[in-house]
Amino acid sequence: MFVEARTRPVLAEVCRRLGYREADAVLLRHHTNAVYAVEDVVVKIAPGDLGVERVRAVVAVVDWLTARRFPTVELHPGLSQPLRVGGHAVTVWQRLDLAHHHPVTVAELGTLLRELHALPAPPMPLPVLRPIHGIERSIARSEILNAHERDLLMGRLKVLTAGWEAMRFPHHLSLIQSDPQIRNALRRFDGTPVLADWDGAVLGPREWDVATVAVHCRRFDPPGPQVFADFTAAYGWDATSWSGFDELCQLRELQMIATNARKSRPDTDAADEVHHRIAGLTDDGTRPRRWRIL
Repeated sequence: MFVEARTRPVLAEVCRRLGYREADAVLLRHHTNAVYAVEDVVVKIAPGDLGVERVRAVVAVVDWLTARRFPTVELHPGLSQPLRVGGHAVTVWQRLDLAHHHPVTVAELGTLLRELHALPAPPMPLPVLRPIHGIERSIARSEILNAHERDLLMGRLKVLTAGWEAMRFPHHLSLIQSDPQIRNALRRFDGTPVLADWDGAVLGPREWDVATVAVHCRRFDPPGPQVFADFTAAYGWDATSWSGFDELCQLRELQMIATNARKSRPDTDAADEVHHRIAGLTDDGTRPRRWRIL
């Protein structure tokens, strides 16, 4: 299993190569990836089933963005990345401000995405966003869904698949981050906001990134339509004026539910949150059910 007991030895080897003390490392997150901070770097350990080629593509995207002076968190210089340690692909990043006291705003996120989506297609081959198969696979692999929940999610997916296949997006495909949110944005120490977490970087409709922000404004803190209005003003396009936007947001929500259903273990707080989200699909009332970040 992808747990801290498995990734700590990987971290120890990376620290040895860098000349750092593993005992000084602090665990930041252990979910999709294991993320540790030590000295002036952040070490990101991918699960063993994530191929090194995919991580290599992420490295190439970040190098390209850095060369174009796009505001992104940068890889630690002087290393040929990704590293391959103990069967895991590992990347080492420059450590930035987590912005706990001065969080990146949704409006600043809008400016970052406007700049990202204005870039030309990157020269390296990248996968194209295809969410339907991933959602279906996540539902099938989940250990926490009961039969009723599985049928509910698959029924919803069937309806939304028809909508996805018929969508005509207002803008052309571009490089998208796939999971833009204020928790995936950091600050340089001079205060400049930058995007982080490029694991999902693909070619896709930029509306997917915008829908992700809308879902976070709808389901998580900070709440309220005014927050998304601030994003829209900075981004420069009102996605709500496009007739397909609400359906796209529903598909994005379904993906978030299915992905966390796959990652969560039975009888955990994460599993309880997934059940809470699924219940809201049929019993949300007049106001959207609030979600807890996982």
